[in-house]
Amino acid sequence: MGALLWSLLLLLQEAKGFSGDDEDPEEVVAALQESISLSLEIPSNEEVKDIIWFSQKNLVTVVPGKEGTPAVIIVMDPRYQGRVGISESSYSLHISNLTWEDSGLYQAKVSLNTSQLSITKSYDLRVYRRLSKPHITVNFRISEEGACNISLMCSVERAGMDVTYTWLSPQDSANMSHEDAIISTSWRPGDRALSYICRASNPVSNSSSHLIPVGSFCADPGSPEKPSMSCLLAKGLILLFLLVILAVVLCVFQARKNYEMSRVRKLKRNRIKLRKKGKLGPSLD
Repeated sequence: MGALLWSLLLLLQEAKGFSGDDEDPEEVVAALQESISLSLEIPSNEEVKDIIWFSQKNLVTVVPGKEGTPAVIIVMDPRYQGRVGISESSYSLHISNLTWEDSGLYQAKVSLNTSQLSITKSYDLRVYRRLSKPHITVNFRISEEGACNISLMCSVERAGMDVTYTWLSPQDSANMSHEDAIISTSWRPGDRALSYICRASNPVSNSSSHLIPVGSFCADPGSPEKPSMSCLLAKGLILLFLLVILAVVLCVFQARKNYEMSRVRKLKRNRIKLRKKGKLGPSLD
């Protein structure tokens, strides 16, 4: 009978859904696979009858215990089994091992015994991934006038939503920043060599790249030309090709040598057989 009453109560609360106060939800951010607590503020002079936590549907029902007994906590949504807990003192909701699907609206409805009123608190939970170290892609072209035009592109693997990219230069005395994933600049031999750092940020983390010296990507016409990456790659392929040819030649030479040695051994065996036959002398008829 008690189980039936509980089921009817929970179905009634689920039918009400997010009805109640129309307050704007509090924005809360958290990191993927980490934890978050959605706190409640209940007046100390109020006696709590029960708390219903909602998400897309009924999530957790909490009935405070009487005379020092622990509260009854019923997890209704199987997606949260083993991942949610309730604070005994404040009845705040604690969610661990957060997933992308945990993002969304949450609401706590607190029913009070003393004032026969209810308190409603809403949250908008957004889950983000902590950012890894940014990757920098460099493109440059030397113009006919000798200027080196450089483009730096900053990216983060599996960055997700709401990522901001900012370029900083330690040599910039004005401490100016450029907010974009791509920054373009130019450099001439003799100019001050600037360096840049890309900083990627989202609501739960930020990460910076290593220092990128712009002048190092352009060869100075007045100094020995630095080998480009494509040139180094071509040289490596040529060396590999020569090593392969050398290996093939050695294999052929060894095979031919083995063949000659086998042939010589065969001739020696035939000569020994002929000598033995000669020692037997003429046959008698």
